[in-house]
Amino acid sequence: MSGTITRSLRLSAVRKDAATLSAVESIGGRRVFKFKASDGDFDRYSDRLNVKGWRVDGYNANGVVLYNHDDGASAAMTGAEPQLPIGKGRVYVEGDALMVDIEFDDEDEFAKKVERKVSKGILNAVSVRYLMLPGQYRQNERGGYDCDAQELLEVSVVTIPGNSRAVRSKSLDEAPDDLVERIATRVVELLDARAEAKSTDEDEQKSEPEEEDVEDEAKSTDEDEAKSTNEEDVEDEQKSEPDEDEDETKGFNAADAAKSFVEAFKGYIRGVKE
Repeated sequence: MSGTITRSLRLSAVRKDAATLSAVESIGGRRVFKFKASDGDFDRYSDRLNVKGWRVDGYNANGVVLYNHDDGASAAMTGAEPQLPIGKGRVYVEGDALMVDIEFDDEDEFAKKVERKVSKGILNAVSVRYLMLPGQYRQNERGGYDCDAQELLEVSVVTIPGNSRAVRSKSLDEAPDDLVERIATRVVELLDARAEAKSTDEDEQKSEPEEEDVEDEAKSTDEDEAKSTNEEDVEDEQKSEPDEDEDETKGFNAADAAKSFVEAFKGYIRGVKE
């Protein structure tokens, strides 16, 4: 098969979408968003793209990020004001996916609007436009193409993804505010349940009469009085010695322990992100 193929909903390019992962870096005050742009599985065009086959040098030399693949072509025909790029991108292969880091133009009002919606999770997906290279693709069992090599043309933030797996994966920053508190609540429940079970076991053990106790009750009062003063002193000393298990559990409060856990966990998260 010869020639190149560019396919899309508007017959201008193939577009395959994926998910925003997070605002992953803050470099010199710049916010950089990381997206999974493509993978090696079937997309909605029934195409499969070899992740190792991406040709990205041309894109990285230019690195424009568009919105909904609007490159100004339609504006040139209608006379409308063309949509300018909303940011810069850098693509690279990581594991089994093509990734793209995007920095939005903070001096462009429209780009700032798009960035805010990405941050809020209202816009979740990106899409790639690419060319299937001559001799590097063949038809597959689903009627699409298996592509061994393809050239990346541009990356866009899009409203409607073409990849069913284009679901956003949130970072720890974006987790619900009460996530740690809910974890702590569960910790409290488990600790309380454990303490209650331990208390019940101790009460049952105390309520069961032991054979030695029965025998002691059968002994005569004379035998009890015959105990030496030294023996009584020894018993008093033994009673006065603190029990290690009681010391460990004395004053333990599940709610306080959970609160300490929350603070420690939050500190750990901050340390990881820093």
